[in-house]
Amino acid sequence: MDFAGREGLLQKSIGSRIRELRRAAGLSVLELAGRAGISQSQLSKIETGKATISIRVLQQLCELLQRPLSYLFQSEQEVPRVLGTLVTVSGPESQGLKWFAQEVHRRTDGRLSIIPLRASQLGSGADQARHLHQGVIDLFIEDLAHFQKCLPILKTLSLPYTFHDNEEVARFLAGPFFKEQVFHPLLERGIRLLNRRWNWLRGLEWVLVATRPILDPDEVRGQRVRVYDSPILARFWEEMGARPVVVPWHAVKKALRNGEIDILPTHKAHLYHLGFCRHARFVTMLGDACPSLCVAVNERKYQALPPDIQKALVDACDVAGNHFSDLVRTSEERSESLNISRFKAVYIRVDLDDWHDETLRVRRRLAELGELPAEYLNGIGKRLQASDRNGRG
Repeated sequence: MDFAGREGLLQKSIGSRIRELRRAAGLSVLELAGRAGISQSQLSKIETGKATISIRVLQQLCELLQRPLSYLFQSEQEVPRVLGTLVTVSGPESQGLKWFAQEVHRRTDGRLSIIPLRASQLGSGADQARHLHQGVIDLFIEDLAHFQKCLPILKTLSLPYTFHDNEEVARFLAGPFFKEQVFHPLLERGIRLLNRRWNWLRGLEWVLVATRPILDPDEVRGQRVRVYDSPILARFWEEMGARPVVVPWHAVKKALRNGEIDILPTHKAHLYHLGFCRHARFVTMLGDACPSLCVAVNERKYQALPPDIQKALVDACDVAGNHFSDLVRTSEERSESLNISRFKAVYIRVDLDDWHDETLRVRRRLAELGELPAEYLNGIGKRLQASDRNGRG
């Protein structure tokens, strides 16, 4: 094929991509042409491959359609077909993530696959968040608090009782404060949150698993408490009088078995499937609001996907969140009796006011030291209320 022939095919391919992106954005030819400062007839010729296109016009169209210029020139073979994520916890969470991978594969007719990687392959949650930013992995499903190193505002999410209840969690995630202070700043750093419904719920209750009964906050003093790689979380437990020990998630069970930690803050749904109560059978119920996991994707990889694949990925995220949450919730409801019968676990219900009061004291101390923004002294609630009022105003 001569040069003119190849150029003609390229123009048709580029025009087809522009038309595909315009339709996915819900724009008419007239609307996009007006925004780009070109005539409707010129855009129609571009989309049908009948016009020679300048780079300046292409760049303008790409900016309006929110795609990199390179997207228009990539071949079908260059479209990403694999996204990497990880299986964080064996049991219901692992099953939920595998179901999500199957749903993505089904909805894209096999054009996109998700390859699960284990946490031991990727390091800590903070490491994985960094890997996502760098493009080492493409997809990350975990707690938002793991992004605190690139977005310090999120470090308060590491601490207990950041929210009063699950309703406040939902309002935070759906409100203008979250969009302005979390969603857009992460996107600017190359990380897109796919969640539309925020329905990936990690169980119903937060607990302390310990080698001896823990009834009130004073009883954590001197105890070795497992923390993940979060300086603010380590400082929190230090102010509680405990000795924080950083242990990667994949090594937690071994640390309990070997007596390297005395207390493990975790989710109730994790207890039975990971066998934690075999080594620490006292479970203190803390009644904290359960977190909604984020489904985050590397923005560069996301923008390399055609619109129909993007939509399939987001739709799969919505549907899989319900499935994931149902699996975890059902497992959590069953695990208490299984732990009691198999491991002689003891579930302890405590006066939550004492824990709320001590948490507030620690927050005040961290705020005085400048380690926690003063506006988050009482959690997210007051900032959320102010944001709601401003939004209504």
